[in-house]
Amino acid sequence: NKVIGYCAKRQNITDKKYAELLSITNDLTGLYNKRFFRQTFEAELNKTKKEKENLVFIMIDIDYFKKYNDNYGHLRGDEVLKKVAEVLKNLTKKVNEFAFRLGGEEFGIITTLNKEKVIEFANLIKNDIENLKIEHKASAISKYLTTSIGIVSKKGDEIANSDILYKEADDCLY
Repeated sequence: NKVIGYCAKRQNITDKKYAELLSITNDLTGLYNKRFFRQTFEAELNKTKKEKENLVFIMIDIDYFKKYNDNYGHLRGDEVLKKVAEVLKNLTKKVNEFAFRLGGEEFGIITTLNKEKVIEFANLIKNDIENLKIEHKASAISKYLTTSIGIVSKKGDEIANSDILYKEADDCLY
């Protein structure tokens, strides 16, 4: 009953964790990617069903982004995507808030805010992006970059699957 020695085994998993991070993030913006959106959505949906909470999906689209790229070039377009992503990262720091680049100029946020707070949150997103004062001469609505936002907010048990919620948010966006 005497300790006569110790044994320890260590393994550096830095590369493994880095590879995992790369597989769930968009390399241009650093936001989570669409694949991780689907995984996160299912996990959050199950959680909200169990806890009888609201699940909110916010879809954000940069207005006239194709015209922006045509007018200013794709490198400047990429810079815009990075700046918009930075705004979304800064606004989604709570445990149950996730920001995604869904493709092209489309972004998404999953959160569990209540219906009253989500409108405030969406306006904050819209205003913070407009306050970047990114010139957009090709826009039909403003001399600066703007966004359109679609929101779906439902109790977890009212949501069948992520595709339906995605379609509903897309419909609200337009």
